[in-house]
Amino acid sequence: MTQLSLVTQVSFKEAITSLELADLSESGKDNIVISTMNGDLRVFDFVSGKKPKLKEIARTSGLPPVAVLDVGDILGNGSPDFIVAGLDNQLRLLVFMDGKLQVKCSTPIGTLPTSLVVTNVMDDTSAEVIVATNDNALRCYGWFDVVLDKLAHKVVESPVFSMRPLSIASMPYSRFVFGDEAGYLYVYQYADDRLHEIDRVKVGGEVQLVATGSITGGRYDEIATVSDGRTLTLFGVEQQSLESILKIKTPDVATAVRMGRIIDDEAGGQVLLTLRDSTVLLLGFTGLELKEIASLKTAPKPGESLVAFGDIDGDSSMEIVQAVGNNLYVIEVENE
Repeated sequence: MTQLSLVTQVSFKEAITSLELADLSESGKDNIVISTMNGDLRVFDFVSGKKPKLKEIARTSGLPPVAVLDVGDILGNGSPDFIVAGLDNQLRLLVFMDGKLQVKCSTPIGTLPTSLVVTNVMDDTSAEVIVATNDNALRCYGWFDVVLDKLAHKVVESPVFSMRPLSIASMPYSRFVFGDEAGYLYVYQYADDRLHEIDRVKVGGEVQLVATGSITGGRYDEIATVSDGRTLTLFGVEQQSLESILKIKTPDVATAVRMGRIIDDEAGGQVLLTLRDSTVLLLGFTGLELKEIASLKTAPKPGESLVAFGDIDGDSSMEIVQAVGNNLYVIEVENE
């Protein structure tokens, strides 16, 4: 039996706008990374014990409000870097060096960013950045010497608000997926200085959220979409084509979704949701259906929430981190 239990809650002065986990100090455990409405980017180390707490290890302030954030090895040196896209229409690369967060470069993107993803699309040593903007465009950038250089530009049919990498076993590069307000899920690939549509499928309803991750152990990642707030659809990839596996209704509007292996002793991976009423919901795939494994309601009041999972205490098991408003919740996954 799996249970979710609250380990600690931390409150901040400003609302949390982004949440990611990454091992910045190469200690074998993930750090918690947040951006705030004030334009701060802050990195924390989780300190376990009788009174668990978060210890801030780095911060940069004075950035314009961050619209979207992602993490990946953009410089190709084996360490995670940060990409933030701000409301000033700028893309910024930040690096963690000598215990500090530093802005490495800034690139204008011309219009408001709506989503971004960091993944290796070129089969090289570094990851690239794909950013979506409110003029219905996708732009792909790569690191060259001292700047983020634009590699490709593609105008799509509708604004894009959620993108994720699509990994394929034995392939040295990733594709990426996104949904749009017209109700389609797309698979794209970078090749020959262009962004190419590989496949699309009608989901039905506006696709607000997309997640990818391996939950069946197959060659391709699976894909989860949330459309019209409460419709969760699970897709697989067969013979290069997207196929719908199942569809369920969530108990409340989903505000964030992640996928992957959260519980080690389970045969497959899981889908992790955070709902509008602040409930964290963990679903397991049985091969035929998605079933609730565990859930936990954290905040007393409903609100927009974010969620991520990773090993933040170095015990080789996953913890869940949820952000609701200006509060951060650390949640333990107990499997008895």
